[in-house]
Order: sequence, then C-alpha cells, then structure tokens
Amino acid sequence: MKAVKLWGLSALAMVLGACGGNQSAGELTLDNLPVVATMEAVGQDSVCVLHLDKLGKDTLTIALSQYLEDFRLVRLDNRDEALTRGGGVCLGNYFITGGGSREACRLFDKDGRFLFRVGNNGQGPGEYWAVYNKQIDEQNRRIYLMPWNATSLLVYDLDTGAYLSSIPLPTMVPKGVFTVDAAKQTVIVGMLPFNDIEGARVVWQQDFEGNVLQGIDATPYAVVPDFSNEVSNMDNMEGTFDFYLFTWVTQADTLYHYIAEENRLKPVFTLNMPGDPIQHYYTELPDCYLMDVTLEWAQNQYGTYVSKRAIILVDKRTGRGGFVQFVNDKVGNLPTDNAAFLFNNGYFMQSIEPGELALRIDEALSSPGGLTLKQQDELKSLRASINEDDNTYLFVGKLK
Repeated sequence: MKAVKLWGLSALAMVLGACGGNQSAGELTLDNLPVVATMEAVGQDSVCVLHLDKLGKDTLTIALSQYLEDFRLVRLDNRDEALTRGGGVCLGNYFITGGGSREACRLFDKDGRFLFRVGNNGQGPGEYWAVYNKQIDEQNRRIYLMPWNATSLLVYDLDTGAYLSSIPLPTMVPKGVFTVDAAKQTVIVGMLPFNDIEGARVVWQQDFEGNVLQGIDATPYAVVPDFSNEVSNMDNMEGTFDFYLFTWVTQADTLYHYIAEENRLKPVFTLNMPGDPIQHYYTELPDCYLMDVTLEWAQNQYGTYVSKRAIILVDKRTGRGGFVQFVNDKVGNLPTDNAAFLFNNGYFMQSIEPGELALRIDEALSSPGGLTLKQQDELKSLRASINEDDNTYLFVGKLK
C-alpha cells in the first residue's frame, strides 16, 4: 500500500489531555461517536482508513461483558508444579501459560487444573529457548508450538504432553505465527521477515514435510534484524488469517488478511494522517478494529518502556469510533490495562497476580463513588476470598 504518515504524538496527547474524561454508556455510546474512518479503494480492495483528526475528545467506557460470554474468574491450580509467571493464552477448553526463556509452557484445563508441562526449556528434542506462538487442535488431540528462531514447528500430544514430532520450516523464523489444518496436512505461517534471511517469504502455505506450496515474497516487508519488532495473527475470526507486522521504529503499516485461495495479502485496515508517526498496534475483532497507541515513554534500569497508552475503537459497519476504556464489570468496573492485546483466538484472557488484584480492589473500595451497593458487596466478597500467595488468576471470556 501507499505509505502514509501518522498524526504526531504530541497532537494526539493534546486531544487526550483535553478529554472530558470517561463517559458512561448513558452519556456516550458507539452510536453517537463521530465517523472517524472511511472505506477507500486500494487496487481491487476496499480498505478501512482511520483518520485520527476526526476523533472526538471523550472516552467511551465499555464493559467487557458487552463483548464476552461466559466471562469469569479462573484461579489456577496452587500445586508447586503448577506455579506460573502468568501470561499465556486461552485455547478453547485449555489455557497455556509460560513459554518464556525461564519457564516452560504449562497446560491447564478450563477450570484452572494443572495438567502437565508442554516441552521444556533446552536444546534437546521437543525443547525450546522460548515459545512465540501456540495452537491446540482438540479434535485431533495435538498441541503445536512455534519457538523463537524456529527451524521447525513442535508437535505434542494433548492428552499426555509427550513430544511427538516436528514440522520442518523452509527458513529460519525469528518470530512466527501460524495455523495448522490437520485435515489438509498444511500449515499457514507468517513471520517477522529479517532482511538477512535469503529466499524468505512473509506468509506462506506449506505441507507437514516442509514443502512450500505457495507464498508471498518477503522483500517489500523485510526489516532490519531487531527482536523488538513483532508479528501478529490475533485469530479472532474463524477462517481468517489476519496478519500484521509491528515495528518499534514506527512507520506506516497495514493490517492484512492472507487469502490462501489467491495467495495474496489483502489490506483491510490502516491509518492516514499528516505529521510525525506514532507508535501503534492493531487488533481485529469480528465487528470492530482496535488500535493501541503509545502516548508516553519512560526509562528504568532495563531501558525504555511504554508508560501511557490509549485505545481507539473503529466500528466496521458504521466507521464510527473514538477513544475507549475497557472495564472489568466482574470486579466493579476496574479499568483493564492493555486490553487491545488480550483478545486472542476468539477469547479474552487477562492474567493478574492475586496481590495486584487485591490492591486494585482496595483502591476501588476506598473511593466507591461510582459503584452500586451490590458492586461494593461483590468486591468485598471477592477481596475476602483472595489469598495473595495463590497462583495466578485469569479473567477469561469468549468473544460473542
């Protein structure tokens, strides 16, 4: 797509600074937000383009239960072997946590009961330094893991956790996302395409033996080798392989769908605004696009990190949108940090340490002006049930 510059960070911060604050659903709704996006022709495609200068100044508060069903709190197993640093994803009737360089993947059932480790950190068969992407095939009882710097996709038994085999990849994959079609014995892979990988494809379809069936040349998408960049397939719409490349050094970019039948990347969402670029990240849900935007950075002993961010929502049907704040209405409308990153595989999952949840409940109860008596009672009951030495808690719900 044609490159576009994005609105300057300072200008966006000024808009947020002038906001009238979060508005309740009774004062502001998606239906009366301004139209901020237009559909524009790009080649054979029609692309949703967000115009940041059309954003209003208010922030719409959205209860997570508006988007979720079976929204609940899951307390993970407290056995020593189940203890986890958190994170992870919900994959149907299972949760996988861990997968970092210091913690192997752990599999839990939908009620939080620990089942087993999946592989381990190491260099042997079925081992990995760290895991970037995960998939579970319940029907065929398989777990698939994509390690960092992968040369193959690792396959495990869903009933035992045993390592079964690997699916070779045609090139080294620094960071990769994928979807397996067991019936067709094929895999679609998308990767972060470092420019020093010869013959690289950015997205491709292959068989289980590593033979490339078709793919997209990586040259137009290639980036300087840098592991602060990311590749994304949020997989929130069945049958759609959404694909997005995030670069830490911000540039114009686009959210795509890979159309396997035509072997092409179809552009679906992007930004258009003069000025300096702002750092951002796209997430697609069935009826809207979310864009996480960085407002402020800070420094600590480990380097630079994002200290303030906001979320912009665009309704696919109407083009209306604006700043939004997702709140957890299961716990007194507590604000949900980083919500745009927590919708994956058709589910929402937030990992939170018991002590942090207890602290946030205490803060809410200390200034209960916006809470009903029922909500206050529910928060007090939940607070009394929290043991700060517990394993990680998960808030989980399925997208409607």
